[in-house]
Amino acid sequence: MVRDFKARGVPIDCVGLQSHFNNNSAYNSNYRTTISSFAALGVDVQITELDIVGGSATTYANVVNDCLAVARCTGITVWGVRDSDSWLGASTTPLLFDGNGNKKAAYTSVLNALNAANPNPSPTPTVTPTVTPTPGGSGQIRNVNAGRCVDVPNAATADGTQVQLWDCHTNANQRWASTSAQELRVYGNKCLDAAGTASGARVQIYGCWGGDNQKWRLNSDGTVVGVQSGLCLDAVGAGTANGTRLQLYSCSGGNNQKWTVTR
Repeated sequence: MVRDFKARGVPIDCVGLQSHFNNNSAYNSNYRTTISSFAALGVDVQITELDIVGGSATTYANVVNDCLAVARCTGITVWGVRDSDSWLGASTTPLLFDGNGNKKAAYTSVLNALNAANPNPSPTPTVTPTVTPTPGGSGQIRNVNAGRCVDVPNAATADGTQVQLWDCHTNANQRWASTSAQELRVYGNKCLDAAGTASGARVQIYGCWGGDNQKWRLNSDGTVVGVQSGLCLDAVGAGTANGTRLQLYSCSGGNNQKWTVTR
């Protein structure tokens, strides 16, 4: 259906997979293939309403790793916080916290999977990121982890185009100007724009209109933080390859969230 709609020009940016795993609809190893197949159609994929009857730590880790393995899998949402909050009933124990709010083994397995995707590196030479908040001029915004620049794919100008990392060059689709209004402008009239306030929200270009979702704090530690959300500009999955998409994410101090500005 997604392929057919896109072929007919229907704008589809993302597909959500409601992922309720139980004895009648069990998780299996082709789940990652399903995510990859949707991503190959040119859409982002998000795992939504995730719960697993029995709360298997192994299955939770597998689901997280499946998402992390696909660059365009941009978010995971669990259906509820405590088992007692679940629509399935507390006795099914499907979530990451028990009815008293205590962390379960599933919580730890999810955390470990996420940490394994972006481990603390062994000691390396210190890189000092610099971001110059002074308005005026234009330059590149280079990711410390990847050494690649914030780029508008294919020099597109359409509102909603998600930005990415790409080999740095001097073309207009990598030239960003900071303004006194805390905007980061490209092409003169398009702003770096957050399409939401939650971790995983896409970062895109959009016609400048003065909203707080188009305002950014350029911090001395190299982070670029959305004024509206308080979240960091982040390379998805700590990716370093050309085409890695950019998103908002909770600030972690990782180099995939640190940037240098060149003039």
